[in-house]
Formats: sequence, C-alpha cells, structure tokens
Amino acid sequence: MKITRRLLLRCSAVFAGCLVFTGASTKGSFMDWLQKVFGKEEAASSSAASSAASSQPAASSAPALPPYDADPLTGEAKTGNGRIIGVMVNNICNSARQNARPHRGLSSASILIESKVEGNISRLCALYNNVDAIPEVGPLRSGRDQFLQLIMPWQGLYYHDGESVFCTQHISQWNYSGLNIGGKSYFNTPTHPHVAHRDSRGGVVAYEHTEFTSGPEIRQAAQNASIGLTYNYDTTFFPFTDYRTGEIELLEGYEAARSVTVRHSANYQSAFSYSSPDKVYRMQMYSARTGQFEAAVDELNGQQLAFENLVVCFAPIAAYPGDSGDVQQVQYIAGGEAYLFTRGRVRVCQWSKLAPDLPLELTDNGQPVSLNRGRTYLAIVDEDEQGYFTFNA
Repeated sequence: MKITRRLLLRCSAVFAGCLVFTGASTKGSFMDWLQKVFGKEEAASSSAASSAASSQPAASSAPALPPYDADPLTGEAKTGNGRIIGVMVNNICNSARQNARPHRGLSSASILIESKVEGNISRLCALYNNVDAIPEVGPLRSGRDQFLQLIMPWQGLYYHDGESVFCTQHISQWNYSGLNIGGKSYFNTPTHPHVAHRDSRGGVVAYEHTEFTSGPEIRQAAQNASIGLTYNYDTTFFPFTDYRTGEIELLEGYEAARSVTVRHSANYQSAFSYSSPDKVYRMQMYSARTGQFEAAVDELNGQQLAFENLVVCFAPIAAYPGDSGDVQQVQYIAGGEAYLFTRGRVRVCQWSKLAPDLPLELTDNGQPVSLNRGRTYLAIVDEDEQGYFTFNA
C-alpha cells in the first residue's frame, strides 16, 4: 500500500482517538499510555530495556581512574602514611667562623622554605614526608613562628633547638605543644626535648653551628614524647598536577623565566638557573664570606639542590613591636602577590593565608593554581625587597 501524507494524518487521528478512549491525554507520555493499554509489566520491561541501552558506555570512554591518593608534599603517588616533619636549619654565612654551610640533608627534603629572621639573615625549614626520608640534617637551629604557621595546618611535627618567645606564643595559643619538639617553656607551655648530636666541623665554625639531627634521632625524640609519626593526609600542601594521568603544567603562553634571583636581604639571596634536560631549577646562595654566589650543595652527597617548582610570596615583614630583639613577624593575613616558576616559565598569581591553622593558598583570578609534581622551594619574602627580585629568559 502506498503511504501518503493523507494516510499518515488519518493514522495520527486514530491514534489520538485511542488515547482519548483509554483516558490518556495527548499531552501525556507514551509510556503512560502503554501502561494503561498493555499493562505495567510490559511498559516497565520496555523502559528497562531503554534505560539499559542508554546506560551503556561509549566505546571510546576512558577507564575509571583509581582514587586520588597523592604524597602531600610532592603530588606523586603516595607510598606511605608518614607524618610531615619540618626541621629548622641554620643558614648563616657571614664569615669563616659564623658559617652554617654547606648544609646536610637538604637534597632529601620535599619542600624547602626560606624566610628572613632577625639580623637580616634568612633561615631554612626543610619538610620531609616521613621520618624515614630524613638523613643527617642541619646545622639545627631554633624555631620561628613564620615557619611554624606554614606546617601547622598539616599537623606536622616541628623539630628544632629552641624558639623565639613569639613562636612559643603561637604554640600556646593554638594548642600545638603536642607536635613541637625542642621548644621553650614560656607561658608554662609543655616542652619535648629534641635529640641531636654535634660535629665540630674541624673546629673552624662557632659551636652554635655544629648541631645536627637525623631520622633515627627524630624518631627517638617523638617516641620519648609519645608522638605518632603516621598521619593519613587526604589533601596536598599545594594543588599538584594529577599523577594518575601524567598531567604536566607547561605554562604555555606565559613568560619565559630561566634564571631567578630572590633577595631576602643584601647578604642573603638565593638564585636559580633552569636546566632543560631534567626540568629543574638549580640553586645557588650568595655568600657574604666570599662575596659571591656559590652552588647550594648537600654535603652528604655533593648534589646541588634542585627543584621542579619555585614559589615566591611577597608579604609585609617587620620586627615584632616592642623589645623584640628584631625577631621578624610575617603578616600572613595580608596576603599578596606570588610567582610560580616551573618548566622554565613564570605565572604571576596571588597567595593568601587567613589564619595560622589554615594552609597557604595560591590562586589566579580566584582559581587554584597547580604546581608540577616534585620538589618545591617556597620563599616568604619581605615586600620591601620586591624591587630587587629579578627573573629573565
């Protein structure tokens, strides 16, 4: 039979009449009508078949990724549940006698933090992802609150020999004495003694630059204080590219930056040169002792310190008011401008840290900024030094 437009119209009219006869509306669904005419089982069967067909994945869809479970300091796949440990390291280098360099154990740190303390010198805090990753490290030095505040949100163990009164004040106010080893008892704050050893380094340097610690010694101190060295982190210090997909942040379209100089003061400057073959920035430090930049080398293995990421945050920094002995205060609540260097390029962004127990965050127009997986140098720099900050292609 020939199908004509007229025949189609007639069939449509008959179909509409059937709907009305069975109590269905032409505005109702076809499935509702099927249920009334043929019964619910047949309609349900038809619906199930339709749902099954629509739920079939496309042939080209990617397999589901395993749950994200990254190392909190590097963004690589996690290999354990170690607690983050921050060790304070001396960085003075004013003369042959007042000299903490070369350092030991810093090439094993996942994040290295540098910031100015009193007397226009800078100090270092080396972050490790577990106690077993810590070799001999030092020279060990006293704690300062600008470093403590960066690891406090991560329930990290803070390890040092002594601390400023302002650091103890933070420990006391934020109830952090349980994870603070090597502190002082100001404000009746509980203390846990540190464990360390001395190396005279040939008798050339002053006694205060001869103290070192190590993973086994830190483990002993933690055991003495009944501090657990495991912690199940479900987020990372910075957002990192996804290790499950092999994602890489190339910063395409951003300005090239293959050399970087960060000045904390005239005599404490850190410089970095990008190495294309291994995709890292190699570190140098200015030495007031020699009057020139020298490679920052780990004395344990002779390796020059190298980082996949550099993060430079400018902040208001000044001495605490009153008779503070020039101990420096970082105004974290102010936030400010930040620079991320990775893969030979630079991205200008913003940083914020709204409270001591909240993490430092990097954003660009309100969106989180991701770092490449690997080791990171983090500098907290006085905004008064920003005019000396340089980077070049």
